[in-house]
Order: sequence, then C-alpha cells, then structure tokens
Amino acid sequence: HQHKTGTPTMGGAIIILTLIIIVLLLVPYNKYVLWSLIITIGFGLIGLVDDLIKCLKKRSLGLLTLQKLFLQIGFALIVVYFIQQNNDLGTQIYVPFLKNSIDLGIMFVPFVVLVMISSVNAVNLTDGLDGLAAGLIIIAMLSFALIAYVQNIGPMVLFSLTVAFTSLGFLVYNFFPAQIFLGDVGSLALGGALASVAIFTRTELFLLIIGGVFAIETLSVIVQVISVKFRGKTIFKMSPIHHHFELCNWKEPKIIIRFWIAGIILAIIGIASI
Repeated sequence: HQHKTGTPTMGGAIIILTLIIIVLLLVPYNKYVLWSLIITIGFGLIGLVDDLIKCLKKRSLGLLTLQKLFLQIGFALIVVYFIQQNNDLGTQIYVPFLKNSIDLGIMFVPFVVLVMISSVNAVNLTDGLDGLAAGLIIIAMLSFALIAYVQNIGPMVLFSLTVAFTSLGFLVYNFFPAQIFLGDVGSLALGGALASVAIFTRTELFLLIIGGVFAIETLSVIVQVISVKFRGKTIFKMSPIHHHFELCNWKEPKIIIRFWIAGIILAIIGIASI
C-alpha cells in the first residue's frame, strides 16, 4: 500500500488510553474487567514495541515472528497462571448449539493461551484495509456484550460496550480513506480485548463463529503457506484473503463493507447458538 505511505500509525494507542480512562472512571470494579484491561494493555504494549521498532529503524518489519510469539505466549501464560491462582475462572467452557458445558481440566490453561494468541494475531492479520478490523471488532464486541448481558455479568457488558464504542470513535478516522491506522499496538490490544470477553464469559468456542471473519482471514494465510510448501503453488493471489479480492480488482470499500456484512451474519449465528 505505497499510496498510504505517510498516514499516521499507532492510532491504537489512542484506543487503549481512552479505554483505560473510561473503564477506570465509569465501570464498576470487577475482577474480570480488571483482567480484561490487563490483557488488552499487555498485548497492546507488545504491539507498541513492534511499531516503535518499525518507526525507529524505518522498515516494514518490527519484531521477528518468533520474538513476537515468544512475548505473546509468555505474557498469556503469566496472566492465565495468576487468574487460575485466584480460581477466578474454573475450567469449564460452553459449546455452541449445545445447552451444556464441558470441563477441560488440565487442558484449560493451554486452551486459553491458544485462544489469546489466536485472537490477537487474527485481528492483526485482518488489519490490512482501512477500517476492516475496527468494524469487525465493533460487531464482535456488541455480540459479546449481549452474551454477557444474558449471563448477567454487568461489568463485562460495560467493558464490551466501551471497547465497541471506543473503536467506533476511532473508525470515523480509520475508514477509507484512512487518516490514521491502528498499528500493531491497536490490533493486538483489540485482539486481546476480544479474547478476554470470550474467556470471561466462557464462550471461547463462540469466538470462532462471532469472530468468524478473523478466523477465515487467518485460515487463508495458513492454507496459502501449506499450499506453497507442499504443492509449490498458491491458492489465493495473495493472503490474507482480503488482499486476494484487492488483486481481483475489487475496490477497497466494497471489500470492507462485504466483510462487515459477513461479520454481522456470523455474529447473529453465534448469538443464536447460545
């Protein structure tokens, strides 16, 4: 996206600061909200380091992939360890379309770490078009606000709504043509926020449906890499899949709006599966 060179990045820092202020001032104290804020800020800081390296070294690559994964997994393990030390969460999760839950037992910790890492990187991969990731986050957060309301977890309703409306305020300046970008600080933070609301409502598996577009974007990258490695040829013109549609000469706003519509449809299916 050479034509976007010069557009300010790291706009996600504004979202994080706004979120901290609103949550601390307006949202009643709740351990789930506190942990959600910690998860959001923690992943945001990893993204900030990545963005700063890019800016200071004037290159497109910040942290190496393995460095980023090491920091993400390390942070996720520390957070989950302390959450479980306080016995704040249990080990049960709800299953879409079934009325009961399953107990993961000792597999709960690696499962939750996987949810966090998958969520932050999926949002990061999706943040390639103006407003695409922010719009999908709004849709997903409103969905989880409804789920938290049904579960009568009031503070998590407020946290989800705060993330949604903070992202909406940012989207005004981030939609095509963008005046500011999320940066890794924003995409990783929002991915962390998304993971946290799924974890604390015990609806991690619902994230695959409600955040289905994020999942599809990630899957397109995985499939592309596997295809190139074992078949020596690509499936998509470029991955993540939103770039494939760009190379099919779809206009950027057309791709964004259609992906948002897909996000709304998947969110409705996800909510209906409760």
